[in-house]
Amino acid sequence: MEKILNEFEKKIELHLKEMNLELADVEYVRDGGYNYLRVYVEKEEGVTTLDDCIDFSRKIDGIADELIDEKFFLEVSTPGIERKLKKEKDFVRFTGEKINVHTKSNIEGTKKFIGKLEKFENSTIFISDVKLKKVVQIPLEKLKKANLVYEIPNGILDSEED
Repeated sequence: MEKILNEFEKKIELHLKEMNLELADVEYVRDGGYNYLRVYVEKEEGVTTLDDCIDFSRKIDGIADELIDEKFFLEVSTPGIERKLKKEKDFVRFTGEKINVHTKSNIEGTKKFIGKLEKFENSTIFISDVKLKKVVQIPLEKLKKANLVYEIPNGILDSEED
């Protein structure tokens, strides 16, 4: 399936450029007895709208059908506020943000880290971990998964009726 997804990514490139969109991620998963081709897109500058997702879905539907023989559902959406971080450009783009990282093996005695993404260089994530209270270096090859962490701004849930 990985080969098919790579080919799919190449074939949708023109449509991405034409609509001023960037591919954040593509996954093919089985969920609840159904197969899903999930395509996550976003505008690098500005807001990605529901209409952007609908229009893009229409443009790439035939390409997906060409490449995948079995029955599946195509879903096009934005990556969301707690988006996955996979590619080097993701880590560079979100430097300074709070992230959650899981590793394949122990680093500093743990596999789970949460904190500020300090920097990314030489294929290494530098995260200021809140529990360890220090900057931890995580090589990309040890990364299992990573995502942004959304925090509700202070005061937003405070009641005005006090």
